[in-house]
Amino acid sequence: MKKLITTLSTLALTAVVVNAQVQETPATLYLIKGGNPQGVIRGSRPGSITFAPSGGSNTQVNLTQIKGTGLDKAIRLEARNEALAPARAAFSKKEYLEAAKLFGQVADAYGLILNIPQNFASEAKFFQLESLRRLGRFDVLPKMLDTPSGKSLDSMLSERYKKSLTMIRLWSTYGSNDMGKLEEDLKMYQQIVAGDAKLLPAPSFKPLPLSDLVQVAFLRAKVYDAKGESAKALQDYQRVFSMSYANEPYLAKQAMGAAMVIMSKNPALESGSDKAKAAASKEIQSVAYFFKKRFPDTNMPAQFAEYSNRPDIQAVMAPSEDVTRTKVAQDTPAEGEEAPAEGGEKPAEEKKGKGKKGK
Repeated sequence: MKKLITTLSTLALTAVVVNAQVQETPATLYLIKGGNPQGVIRGSRPGSITFAPSGGSNTQVNLTQIKGTGLDKAIRLEARNEALAPARAAFSKKEYLEAAKLFGQVADAYGLILNIPQNFASEAKFFQLESLRRLGRFDVLPKMLDTPSGKSLDSMLSERYKKSLTMIRLWSTYGSNDMGKLEEDLKMYQQIVAGDAKLLPAPSFKPLPLSDLVQVAFLRAKVYDAKGESAKALQDYQRVFSMSYANEPYLAKQAMGAAMVIMSKNPALESGSDKAKAAASKEIQSVAYFFKKRFPDTNMPAQFAEYSNRPDIQAVMAPSEDVTRTKVAQDTPAEGEEAPAEGGEKPAEEKKGKGKKGK
């Protein structure tokens, strides 16, 4: 039954509720020679499109006949904004389940334009993948990347998508549970380690945008966790939830949960001295408390519930007014005495003792 529910959930995430694939899409071509004909695109293949000008029959137009170089071809796909609007609205509201479904519909319905540079079907597939990533559905990513629209991403989308696509592929590797490949792929983000790596904490990362750093740290934590290197995994989990507290809620929640699991296995909680037990308890308590505050609608796992109350904080109190007055009185020289120079020694008479003064 559980397997059936999981299967249905996966289908709900990736289902395409479309009666049939779109047979044509309105477009305007800006030709090097021949003006700017309007009509419909009825198909595409690498290097050319099937285009029917208004009132005309199908004709093959090579991309070389259209203004622009590389991916910057002067082709206006009239349906872009209308097709993407509902999915974009869901994505902007962080309704990622709905966004994934809607973007998936667009990517599959407009398959006929997948060979057109910077087409919106490939763009829709990218944002479907990003929505699934933010939902934590990493297990779905490998299959999504293996679709016709998924295979078009590298060749049809502009440079600004490349770094994000690299991240999505890292998550796809994690989703396929290929931890060996994931560990190897993550090395490109690490600083070079000098000395015996076994004696060092988790290596630092190269300078990265915050959104990338959070993802890479989480993935490396999972690699360390799988290898049983708990101390290094914990360090990376802490990096994640301290950096992604607001902008990556899913990763923050998962990292805090994983950190508490590691902390709960600290031997000091069971067999250490009272001081060691107190320190270990405060460590897990600090995370459990902030987990409850950050995610109030998430049930705290039973084994961590006892730690989720606010930690005791030893406050440093300011001295009272009476204490301050007493201190000032003690430091003020009596009438007739010479005050010590600032930063210097007291007068020689005081060094000898008040009882010998004047003798």
